[in-house]
Amino acid sequence: MSANRAALFFLGFSVFVGAKERSVARGQARADARIVASVELVQVPVTIFDDKGSVATSLKKSDFRLFDDGVEQKILYFERERVPVSFVVLADLSSSMTRKVPFVQDAALSLLDSLEEQEQYRDEYSVLSIGKRSRLLMPFTSDERDLERRLPLLLTPTNESTALFDGIWLGVSTARHEAGNHHRAMIIITDGGDNHSRYNLRETKKLLEEADVPVFAVMAGPSFELPEIFVPQQKKKRNPFPSGGPTTTLPNLPMSVSSEDYIGPAERRGPQNMKSLTEVTGGGVFTAHDEEDLPRIVRTIGLAVRYRYVITYKPAHAPGDSSQHKVLIQLYPKEKFRGYSLPYYKRTYHSMN
Repeated sequence: MSANRAALFFLGFSVFVGAKERSVARGQARADARIVASVELVQVPVTIFDDKGSVATSLKKSDFRLFDDGVEQKILYFERERVPVSFVVLADLSSSMTRKVPFVQDAALSLLDSLEEQEQYRDEYSVLSIGKRSRLLMPFTSDERDLERRLPLLLTPTNESTALFDGIWLGVSTARHEAGNHHRAMIIITDGGDNHSRYNLRETKKLLEEADVPVFAVMAGPSFELPEIFVPQQKKKRNPFPSGGPTTTLPNLPMSVSSEDYIGPAERRGPQNMKSLTEVTGGGVFTAHDEEDLPRIVRTIGLAVRYRYVITYKPAHAPGDSSQHKVLIQLYPKEKFRGYSLPYYKRTYHSMN
């Protein structure tokens, strides 16, 4: 990839509008010589699931149509590659999640990548908890073996009230100020309740609109309850790191995933509050209906974040226009991509003067 194209990449599941970029070249012999370049580009990272609910792969630039304020734009660059990601895991450990915590632990572990890919791409993870106060349980680390050992000890029930919105604020602050990678994402594992936050829904939504951190919520739905007579020895726990099961290599991508890594239609719906919060970031809500769903959904989201599409175009509106603009992306032709899910990109942006 050329240096100019590499410079186009940036963090997260959000839209970036490049400010006017000026470069000055000064030779020793001609100190007054100056070259000025000015360009405004918009990048739209996109997450796509196919008609089976798996991470969509092998799409081409010609499969997309992009509109800015209703006007179709020419796609200049179309990228698909593995990127290193800083993940913020926000785990709800409040009283309403007490019996679900073992599966929250499995879900957090399922986000970790293979050791081979970890050495190459250096993903990192930070773990936060939600209770009556939000806490940073583990700062960003790329030591996955240490995470595997410590996560079950850190993610324990608090029997406290739920300050979910406050946790989101702490998660955004952690991603902004502590993350080592340019690409960042936050995954919230919760049942969606909030009864103890200082911040409200409106304030939290405004924060996320400006955060440039894509947020995905995995909801433990009301039907997801362990029976009272639950006996650990009788319940087969899903191994979040299957090594002997069937795997399929996705075409043209250097990743191998379990054949069970998919997100079904029923799992793409969540309570309205979390839906409105995550959508403004380019993320979304997924609903787990039983204990097997949580790790699978979290792992699939992790794959989608790591192997996203990035579409770059030069908008037709005048440079310096600071008004809000709306983005619409379509797969084309529609008949070819019937059943594909394409809601996961940021749909508005403000130009920068």
